[in-house]
Amino acid sequence: MITIVKLQNLFGDLSPRGMEQVFTDWEMLVGFAAKAECAPILIASGAAEINKHIDSQHVVIETQVEKNEAGFGPIFFAFPNELVIEVIGEVLMIPESTKEDKARSGLSKNDIETFQEMANLLCGSWNRVFQDLKRNLRISQSVDDLKVSPSTASRSALVSRIPEGRVAWVKTDVVAAGKTYSAMIVLPFSVALAVAEEFYATTDPRSAEAS
Repeated sequence: MITIVKLQNLFGDLSPRGMEQVFTDWEMLVGFAAKAECAPILIASGAAEINKHIDSQHVVIETQVEKNEAGFGPIFFAFPNELVIEVIGEVLMIPESTKEDKARSGLSKNDIETFQEMANLLCGSWNRVFQDLKRNLRISQSVDDLKVSPSTASRSALVSRIPEGRVAWVKTDVVAAGKTYSAMIVLPFSVALAVAEEFYATTDPRSAEAS
C-alpha cells in the first residue's frame, strides 16, 4: 500500500536527483548554471490551488511518464518566464537589454521553440536518473507527447494544461543568475501513486494496491 509517507520519502529523493541532473546537463551543454532546492511533495485539490505558488507568467513543460512504452499519465514542469528568459538567453547568447525587452513584451514563438529543446534535454536527464536507479520508467521525448505551453495575460498554463482532480506537487526553488525563482513539478495524484508503486514493488509486493 502506497502511503503519503512513502510518497514523501520517494519524491524527497527522486525530485532533487532529477532536477540536479537537469541543471548539470543544461550547464554542460549550453552553459546555464543553476541549483534546485526541492520541498517535500504535497497533495492539492487541483491546479488552481497551486497556481498561486508560481508567477502568473510561466511556461509548462508537459509530457508522459511511461513504462514499456505504455503511458502512466502526464507529468508537468512549470517554470516562471523570468527563468525561461535566463535559460534561452544563455542558449542564444543574447545581451541583458534583450532579456529585459523579453521580460516586458513576453515570450515569442521562437523563444518557446528554443525552450522546447531544453525541455527535450530535461526529459533525457530524468531518464538518466531512472536508468541509474534501475527502474523501468521513462519520460517521453516524443513530439506527440512533449509540449511546451506559455501562459497568456488571461490564462494560466498550469491551470489550462493540468487535468482536473487531485495533484501531487513539488515546489522547486531554482537559484540562477543571482536570483531565486519558484518552479514546480506536478503529477496527477494517480500518476504519482503509479510511479511510487513501480519503485516500491521490488521491496514491497503488497504495493499493487493504493488507497
